[in-house]
Amino acid sequence: MKPKPPHPLSGLPAFRKQAVIEGLYKHVEYLSLRIGDRHLWKEGSLSEAADYIESSLQSSGYTVQRQTYTCYGKSVSNLIAERTGSDGGAVVVGAHYDTVPGTPGADDNASAVAGMLELARLHNGGPNKKHLVFVAFVNEEPPCFGSPNMGSMVYAQHLKDQKVPVDVMISLEMIGYFRQEPIQQYPLPGMRFFYPHTADFIGVAGDLRSAKYVSFLKRGIKKHSAINARSLVAPQYLGGINLSDNSSFWHHGYRAVMVTDTSFFRNSNYHQETDTIDTLNFEAMAEVVKGLYYTFLKI
Repeated sequence: MKPKPPHPLSGLPAFRKQAVIEGLYKHVEYLSLRIGDRHLWKEGSLSEAADYIESSLQSSGYTVQRQTYTCYGKSVSNLIAERTGSDGGAVVVGAHYDTVPGTPGADDNASAVAGMLELARLHNGGPNKKHLVFVAFVNEEPPCFGSPNMGSMVYAQHLKDQKVPVDVMISLEMIGYFRQEPIQQYPLPGMRFFYPHTADFIGVAGDLRSAKYVSFLKRGIKKHSAINARSLVAPQYLGGINLSDNSSFWHHGYRAVMVTDTSFFRNSNYHQETDTIDTLNFEAMAEVVKGLYYTFLKI
């Protein structure tokens, strides 16, 4: 009898899904319910979110660095936690924690911050080949987007100035909204003939220079989790793939990829007061985290 091939997860650390679901929910609940909208014009909201993220990372065993700078006369911070790897090169995993005014930002972007925090927790204490850098970015939303005040722009500039070798940056941007209904939209009409109509997959997108990492992440997520993953490699200006923190790294010459539930092409609550925790699918979010976790172990 022909022997069975080894299970794809054999020899890898166990993934306790229920604990991840509970962690994701706790993080989103605190950011979107306890704090609510998080931006420069809501006094103390960004600092409260930063304190929570810092505390969560410290609870997972990390020493957290704050990259603090002044924006519109106010002090704001990126939060950085690092896990040393056995090989050279770094992988930056980032998510922005601010929102536009008037929205609790459960999907945009507490879902991704929660995913980043759970990935950091899972990776601390386990094996990893690459140097992993987990970053919570401030000021991704307007009016700072694309400007020198954008948190990821500040951090990417710092890496470039220090000549830090970054293999790839992975931007987590809205990873919590999934539906079985055929509500999925696309930036170009012809895409609906090649991509799903149902809003139940996670997207992996990047520019042409980052294509190999787009493919690597998509294959890894599909192999190591129960969620479908679809990819898009395109010029930076196409389809909204430059509308997150990955664009800051492209700007500074780094390869970068966005992992997303496709944002406003799916979620009608985008930038609305209805972007609330009850609209998120934590089971699917945990599968995204699972896929990324095991893929990062192999990167």
